Amino acid sequence: MKKIIIYLTVLLTGIAVSCTKNFTTLNTDPSRFASAAPEAILTGVYLNTINKFESNNISYLWEYTHIVDPSGRYIGGDEGTWKTMYINVLGNTEQLKKLYQGNAAYTNRVAIADIWECYVFAYLVGTYGPIPYSNAGKTDNPDVEYDSENTIYTSLLSRLKADAAAINVNGDKVNPDVIFNGNLTQWIKFANSLRLRLALRVQYNLPDVAATNIRDVMANESALLTSDADNAKFTYGTATGSQSPYYNSLVLGTSYLGTAAPVMSDYVFTYFRSYHDPRLDAYFQKAATPFNITDTLTSTNSTLHYVVSYPIPHLGQPKAAPTQTALSNWGLTNGPFNGATVPVNFSTMPAALTAAARPFYIMTYAEVCFMKAEAALKGYGGSQSADQYYYAGINANFAFWGLTGAQASAYEAQDGIKWGTAGKGFNYVLGFINTSIPADNMTKIWIQEWLNFYDDGAFDAWCLQRRTHSLILPPHTNPGNNPGTNGVYANLPDRWFYPVQSEINTNPTGYANGVKLLGSPGDYVFTPLKMEPPYTYPDWSKAKAFIDYSFVEKWYGNNIEDLTTAGIKYTVLSTY
Repeated sequence: MKKIIIYLTVLLTGIAVSCTKNFTTLNTDPSRFASAAPEAILTGVYLNTINKFESNNISYLWEYTHIVDPSGRYIGGDEGTWKTMYINVLGNTEQLKKLYQGNAAYTNRVAIADIWECYVFAYLVGTYGPIPYSNAGKTDNPDVEYDSENTIYTSLLSRLKADAAAINVNGDKVNPDVIFNGNLTQWIKFANSLRLRLALRVQYNLPDVAATNIRDVMANESALLTSDADNAKFTYGTATGSQSPYYNSLVLGTSYLGTAAPVMSDYVFTYFRSYHDPRLDAYFQKAATPFNITDTLTSTNSTLHYVVSYPIPHLGQPKAAPTQTALSNWGLTNGPFNGATVPVNFSTMPAALTAAARPFYIMTYAEVCFMKAEAALKGYGGSQSADQYYYAGINANFAFWGLTGAQASAYEAQDGIKWGTAGKGFNYVLGFINTSIPADNMTKIWIQEWLNFYDDGAFDAWCLQRRTHSLILPPHTNPGNNPGTNGVYANLPDRWFYPVQSEINTNPTGYANGVKLLGSPGDYVFTPLKMEPPYTYPDWSKAKAFIDYSFVEKWYGNNIEDLTTAGIKYTVLSTY
């Protein structure tokens, strides 16, 4: 273990240069690298990858999900992701492959290194669009061309199929293996499940390639994740230096609005309330100081109506406190839940999710169930029907969060959740979005998959929304470098800017090629990627906004006696 820690020190030193110049020699001591075991290299690669993914969730991607609300901004990326992935991750996996490829004693470990490269490249292409790919790390020339999104996805799907086939469960072993504990069958399952994820993602831009890969994977479901025991995860430790970035930033740090945990989004809060979703209490803990709402209730002992004030246990934070301009445009003078403060009055993430050693989940069995449901519904095969996969996904998600089968069954029986039914949801708090779920079953699958991506799967939730637009997300009114409509409103970013220092300044020829491949309007956060079908956002400046508290009213029942039965103290403000 001491050797691995020493080696990670080398891996974690960064250099601010182009991602492709001297790609194969950056941050390495050639003599040490050549003598290092592949497992030591891979352990460092995993650590660098997941550390950055967790940091990105905190700083950027949770904001995109509309499940967790850091009350931040729609910032379009950073320099660190590009450098970390190209230098500290892909630079080292390329070195490993050059050292060991073709050596029969390392076949499995080389295949695993390539699977991880595919995982990382999928993150990069899904974040930026065109990126250095086919020539990355293969030249010392600082000007390296970018590959198109379609070229990259086609290659990744092919590589993942080949990698899964190359792994021999009776061949060379992986020890230590911090992802699957040396279980080579699970690496095969992860490669195939990742292939299904990417194939579904590119159905719009690569329909034939996607269909071929989806059918191929669905023809051998046993080679996919088949239970939570197969979940791909990276587990942290409790010792100093081994804790997760969630813990370091949100528990030990103080930069997160002074709180140890981000808060629930008001948008997902509306979905939870609309469908009596017990995951509300599993995903988030109750507010430290419950917020008081005003409600009108009846009484079993009187014909009067009672206007009362009482506390509710949960509260979701608006995407950003609306600017005065947004409020004025909408004809409002105050935003919703006026007076509520972060984090005191809002529901926060449970401490277990920001614990030092809590694993980062790369892929779960529940996600695979929802992916199979989509594939089956579109006619791509499967041993079960689409609704069976759909319910299996909900059941797996509930079980993952410690909820019971009875709770899952009750949830699944509701209109809008039950297959083939439409459900009437509450209005979003500003009134101009409704959370009703149509009878369309594909939308049901996507909504449950979105909920399943809490909390580590923020990147995949972003990808899901961009390729499906299954949710009508409220606009951000504090948009950052995504100016939106007149600098007041912004929709979900389509991508991140290319990093200035790493690429624009040091790889201008490659950068220009990447911008050309993006197409109009170019290197902007609102340039749609190729996986995104055309979509027209609402004109939020013309939205008919009104404060609608229906989704939090009648929390304990319709009568004041229901409050008494629940042990809730209330104040009668008036009667009529």
